[in-house]
Amino acid sequence: MNAVQPMKKAFTLIELLVVIAIIAILAAILFPVFAQAKAAAKKSSDLSNTKQLGISLQLYITDYDDVYPTTYYYRNDSGSGGTAPNCGYVHWSGMIQPYVKNKRIFVSPGDALNGLAPTNYDTTNNNQGEGAPGGQADSSSCSIADDQVPRLSYIPNSLIMPRKRRTADPMTVTSATAIDGVSSTILLGPMTDVPTCINDTSSASGTDWKTHRPANALFLQDGTTAFSGEPLSHVGLSYYYAATVADAKYALETCQTSATGALGLLHLAYTSPYRFGGSHKKVTEGGANYVFADTSAKFKSIGATLNPSNFLWGTKAYTAGGGQVLRKDNNQPVQ
Repeated sequence: MNAVQPMKKAFTLIELLVVIAIIAILAAILFPVFAQAKAAAKKSSDLSNTKQLGISLQLYITDYDDVYPTTYYYRNDSGSGGTAPNCGYVHWSGMIQPYVKNKRIFVSPGDALNGLAPTNYDTTNNNQGEGAPGGQADSSSCSIADDQVPRLSYIPNSLIMPRKRRTADPMTVTSATAIDGVSSTILLGPMTDVPTCINDTSSASGTDWKTHRPANALFLQDGTTAFSGEPLSHVGLSYYYAATVADAKYALETCQTSATGALGLLHLAYTSPYRFGGSHKKVTEGGANYVFADTSAKFKSIGATLNPSNFLWGTKAYTAGGGQVLRKDNNQPVQ
């Protein structure tokens, strides 16, 4: 006789539910870990980008008598408008291409828009095949493209790389030796990923997406007028006021909802200080990577960059006459 084979026992409904519950718990534990690991990898890659850009700028100034470039200038030494070849901008990202030879490092892996496009980009080749983010359009002021990388996630500090657009402009270039504390003065920071926050105006080129511009954290002597460096009245003052976190918060929020974009706002509106976490309610958490004047790259929270006891946007207006930067609360120099 053949022995009776025992019946195979299947999982009960309760056992299946227990297994599913265990898988769900493990997923709930591991998914945030995976997300954190991915964010950490992007942050590390971004730090590498900023470090390489800092080194490239150092190589540039070595070839130019230790003098930093302007952030941009007009091809025709007058304005951005006109026809080829005398219109548009020559941008710092174009100036240092011989030292970089890689346009992708100008795009942060943490940039939600994959970088902003030049103010004037070539529509015939869709901005070198890179296109433009939603919310940004090509300017009609120039018939050729700006000498700028097709996508950009980083922005200079105008107290080191000035807004010297033309010969007549009052701001001036500066040398590395003129900077107090090169290891604690921001050279490059994160550019905004909100197009309206870099939509601004100027007397020479009107209202547009000013992706060629630098940022800064200064007010004039009334404590409320944002420093732009365009008019003569902004340059050569004996002192300026440092922006606070509250000032930055107002600019960063207002530019996203205002019908006039960043018009009249502190130029920190052009930046993205929460690229890797943090918020206006958690100013000491998260932050972004910054390049300093000694080419070092460091991760800083917005609170750390605007700390008046260690103000990282510059203790003097180096490119605007060298005026001292003061605290608004006590009129003492920032440190």
